[in-house]
Amino acid sequence: MKNIIFLIFSIILVCCGTTQKGNEREILEQKLEAFQFLSKYHHQLHVMIGEEEGNIKKAYDEFYSAIITKKNIELIPIKDAFSRIEPNDFNSNSESVQRLDYLVDYYQSGLSMQIEGVFRGHGYLEVLDIDAALEIYDRILR
Repeated sequence: MKNIIFLIFSIILVCCGTTQKGNEREILEQKLEAFQFLSKYHHQLHVMIGEEEGNIKKAYDEFYSAIITKKNIELIPIKDAFSRIEPNDFNSNSESVQRLDYLVDYYQSGLSMQIEGVFRGHGYLEVLDIDAALEIYDRILR
């Protein structure tokens, strides 16, 4: 009877430990994808608010086409803020566009800190290469 209880307890520990690692990696993947998305489309946002030269309507369409297809839970606040922008009635002074820019600036900074926090929590104190982050993560867990 003791052997059976020990076996069951051992299986539970192994399964829970694997699930926790898998969940942490999945969360990290979501954060990395969101961070990289915001980095990639930040230029379009700056065009929309008039900080950079370019076609405002084209920048809006590019950002919209990219964000609408994303299923990343980390991007829900960005999607919601973007949906508050009226597509036919906005300009660089639009309050909803300005608010989206504020959100993206702070949100991206927050994601960066969270991503680096995961790595520091595993003892990785070097400057993090975001493009290689998952490879580094997998390597430090071995």
